[in-house]
Amino acid sequence: MPYVVSWSAELPDLEDQLDVRWDSHGPKLGYKNERASDRVGRDEVLWGRMAYLPGVGRPEYDYMHPGRQYRAMYGMKCQVCGNPASRNKDGWLFLDWCREFSPATWPECSLTSMPPVCEEHASVSVAECPYLRTADFVVLRVRTPRLWGYSGTPYTLTAKGWKTQEIDGLLPCGDPGLRGMVATRPYRELRNVTVVGRGLAG
Repeated sequence: MPYVVSWSAELPDLEDQLDVRWDSHGPKLGYKNERASDRVGRDEVLWGRMAYLPGVGRPEYDYMHPGRQYRAMYGMKCQVCGNPASRNKDGWLFLDWCREFSPATWPECSLTSMPPVCEEHASVSVAECPYLRTADFVVLRVRTPRLWGYSGTPYTLTAKGWKTQEIDGLLPCGDPGLRGMVATRPYRELRNVTVVGRGLAG
């Protein structure tokens, strides 16, 4: 079972736990009982809380657990087993596919929230992942997987508190909007890539 996958028993914190915090730049989104571990990165982005109960209930293959995805992406761990991802002279091992927001230079400068993989589980993923059977994908070595930004739920402060009309926004590091986001995934920009394999849907 993939390390980053969410399980049905792992529920997120309720929205009523959100609060208004203040610093020298003004108001920002926070938790009522906020801990230092609730913020990540240079931007001190508020991280989405979710219960940690891997293996309890049924696997939710379409969703990654925010905490495990974060640890895999920041620590460059394999998204399948949680052990160190493969790295050689050409870089880290990633699987990637073209998306609506992919640049014309894809796979160079592609943005991804999918952590890297080890060699063993790259092969397993290609053979067994249902999604990869329906997508044109590439196997990459990436010398510079640069932290680019975050996705999550963006909020706006109103007279009645924090409100949102979006489920999933994507903002780069340094964007002022990160002060009002509950982030659930970091994104890396894949630079200096070498294509080492390809797969075609169908």
